Amino acid sequence: RRLGAASVFVYESLRRQILDGELKPGTPLGQRAIADAMNTSTGPVVSALRRLAHDGLITYVRGHGATVTELSNEQIEDLVMVRRALETEAARVAARRASPEDLARLYAIVDRMVEVVRDHKWEQADALDVELHVSIARGTRSPGRTAALERCHLLEILRRHIPESYLEQHLDELEAIHRELVDAIASGDP
Repeated sequence: RRLGAASVFVYESLRRQILDGELKPGTPLGQRAIADAMNTSTGPVVSALRRLAHDGLITYVRGHGATVTELSNEQIEDLVMVRRALETEAARVAARRASPEDLARLYAIVDRMVEVVRDHKWEQADALDVELHVSIARGTRSPGRTAALERCHLLEILRRHIPESYLEQHLDELEAIHRELVDAIASGDP
């Protein structure tokens, strides 16, 4: 039980550091150094690194150990395509299956977008975008679809590769585009 809790702590800590950009792509991840920094043995670190590799956030290179995953432009394009497919299918199915509570949750997220757009807070807008799309997937009542979207981390990883100037330029459209999406789901027409 103690080993499991330590593994979860290491996993969540490293995951946050990777997704927040504290650990940059290509950064080596030494087991002993991580264990020392987190006051644990290497067992929880090995377990956490396996989960991160499964998530696609780190890569193992034979003879060199683990590093934070580096994505090529082609890989980013592939991720965008997969993300679009997952989000589109989730919205289509949610239009048939979302409950009134699901729709209220989606509208509440879009309403919060109004504030962050007004204040030009990109990181909060980005987090709300992720929250909205995962909530749409939950509205499908399909654990597999939801897990696929959560597990792939596409929405979180991609923000590291989109120029900030593009984000600032499109921030004003964020709420309107997402409100239109939720309205389409609420219509019940896939």
